[in-house]
Amino acid sequence: MDTVLFDLDGTLVDTLDDIVRSVNTALRDHGLPALSRTEVRDRVGEGGTALIEASVRKSGRAVGPALVARAQESYLTGYAAAPAEESRPYPGAEVLLSRLRAAGIRTALCTNKAGGVTAELLRALGLDGWFDAVVTGDGPAGRKPSPEPLRHALKLAGGSAGLMVGDSRHDLAAAHAAAMPAAWVGFGYGRPDADRAPDLELPRLDALESAARAAHIRLHGTTASASAP
Repeated sequence: MDTVLFDLDGTLVDTLDDIVRSVNTALRDHGLPALSRTEVRDRVGEGGTALIEASVRKSGRAVGPALVARAQESYLTGYAAAPAEESRPYPGAEVLLSRLRAAGIRTALCTNKAGGVTAELLRALGLDGWFDAVVTGDGPAGRKPSPEPLRHALKLAGGSAGLMVGDSRHDLAAAHAAAMPAAWVGFGYGRPDADRAPDLELPRLDALESAARAAHIRLHGTTASASAP
């Protein structure tokens, strides 16, 4: 594998508290019930619409699509304005990215998050510039669990074979459909499906290389990636 592809939320960055704050502000502003931290955590990988719809179901009310759309837009606008107040990279994230790139292994980001807020979050946390490719959920390749975002990220990064690192069933399904091995981070937000086990599991990010070796997956650099920030 000459390329490692990463999910963002729950994999490289702990974004949960900012998402909880932003979505509940939007829900309250539109007369909908707030979601608990656990309820948000369970749906982070499904996108903002899933969060609004979970609140609608929780309300027990007949709510029309116009209100859902307004609440969704309010959430996205509020979150984009301040995506990194409490969000932080997981321990070892920057060290791992630096180590992979120093070894000539390409790195790509493949997230269902929208492009604008992804760019702002990476900039605010000092993670912009660490990737050979960034593919977001509003791009032409679509969203995970489709394999197309992974294939597109691999192509943009200039790689030939990729390993996907993520925390949601969408990450595992996309990797499976793209014929890529998948690494599961045990500290993230999601849970794997019982019928689709990952190829390796990571208790922490800096265990990637050793876990890959144990799973007989070789990470091999080609031409060096762009220099680290």
